Amino acid sequence: MFKKIKEDKIKDDDPSIIGWQRKGTGEDQKLVHIFPKEGESIKQKEYFAVKDYEKALFYNKGELVGALGGGVYAIDKQARIKGTEIVWIDTSLVDLPWGVPRTAGIPTKEGCMVGLHGDLKARVTDAKTFYTNVVAGKKEWSVKDLKAWMTSLILTSLRDIFKLYSVNCILLEDRERVIDEITAKVTEEFVQYGLEIESFNILGIKAPDDVESISGDVVAQRKQLNSRIKNLKQKLAALQDQLVDNTIDRAEYEQKKQEITEFIEEAKDELKRLDVTLDTEE
Repeated sequence: MFKKIKEDKIKDDDPSIIGWQRKGTGEDQKLVHIFPKEGESIKQKEYFAVKDYEKALFYNKGELVGALGGGVYAIDKQARIKGTEIVWIDTSLVDLPWGVPRTAGIPTKEGCMVGLHGDLKARVTDAKTFYTNVVAGKKEWSVKDLKAWMTSLILTSLRDIFKLYSVNCILLEDRERVIDEITAKVTEEFVQYGLEIESFNILGIKAPDDVESISGDVVAQRKQLNSRIKNLKQKLAALQDQLVDNTIDRAEYEQKKQEITEFIEEAKDELKRLDVTLDTEE
């Protein structure tokens, strides 16, 4: 059906070469390209090109013939017929922010609605699985479509975990464990769809303003928050040691430092709110 050839055998401007000319930026950026589309013909096309950050799926009469990496491929004459289709999949890293507002948030064990937001970086690692189970025959697929699909999957994972914990556990007692469980579950879920999570971060969790009435004793919460701030500062110090020892690079250090600092600030803000509560009660 096709065979890989040396690129120097053809010219870049050869009209018989099929390639993916990217269009769109941001959320409008396309992640899938299909040839031929309506009005196009493969009969006069002799080659197709695949970039290193792409995968190409070669179909003949609906059957997958091969999943191909970077290179230039010659199309056999008998394959240049109606029923042959080539699908390019972008496998480069995609950076996606995500969020769930508290008003439409995730219910905890006692039914308290919690909102949260974060970001993730992901890439397609299994083009066939992704195209079959996620794109599922759609002719167009963009970053916006991927974001909507990913958010839906994340919501399902969050519901499965949050229903096991009280709001107090999520915000204070077991916060780190809950975050680790969410990260592990989301990563596992994405793999089933041909996607790999490079990083998954929860940058903020928002509970109702009257959460102290749900969470229990305010003084106990204050102690837990102080303990959490102390632990986070210890993590920050350990992170600095890792940078000095060259265990992590500067980029990873800055990312993790920002995340830990944001968690510390959130805990401090919660402390201030609890202090106001204590003053009111006294």
